[in-house]
Amino acid sequence: MDATKPFLKWAGGKTQLIPAIASAFPSRAFSDNKLTYVEPFVGGGAVLFWFLKNYPQTQNVIINDSNSNLTQAYKVIKENPKTLIDQLKNLEYQYKALSSHDAQKDYYLKIRETFNLQTQDAITQTSQLIFLNRTCFNGLYRVNRNNHFNVPFGRYKNPQICNAQNILAASYLLKNVVVLQGDYENTLDYAP
Repeated sequence: MDATKPFLKWAGGKTQLIPAIASAFPSRAFSDNKLTYVEPFVGGGAVLFWFLKNYPQTQNVIINDSNSNLTQAYKVIKENPKTLIDQLKNLEYQYKALSSHDAQKDYYLKIRETFNLQTQDAITQTSQLIFLNRTCFNGLYRVNRNNHFNVPFGRYKNPQICNAQNILAASYLLKNVVVLQGDYENTLDYAP
């Protein structure tokens, strides 16, 4: 499972800070399977996936975020990775089959509009979230006052929309993780 990394680009991601975080991590965690790991603002999950790979014996792992689309994505990857992969492959195929930048932009805008309706099933919403994240400007997640995703289309020649290996690896690592959605205070009851 060495290839596991965040499945989304996320503003404020901690991937480049992992060495500093690792050096500050308590040494008792290496042998303590009673350790509880709580991440109240999971975001893209760089620290989470690093932790899960390096401390697989941890029995209590709780993540939370106020972004319902994000926490839903963690649940979908945990519980339905193969169906998600099928949908992502389909989105990637349709997107890359388009012959022009303008046609790809129109497709992106159509997916964004459908995503913002929030009427799809959880797997479809998650596949659209990942698609938008991989094809929008700078991989941002931003919403307007109406809570509609409003990031403009990006200019990528060949974006990887479906990383099946990473999704399966993430699903494996998330199998025993409790996923919460809401205010960070929800996680306080889980902290020892």
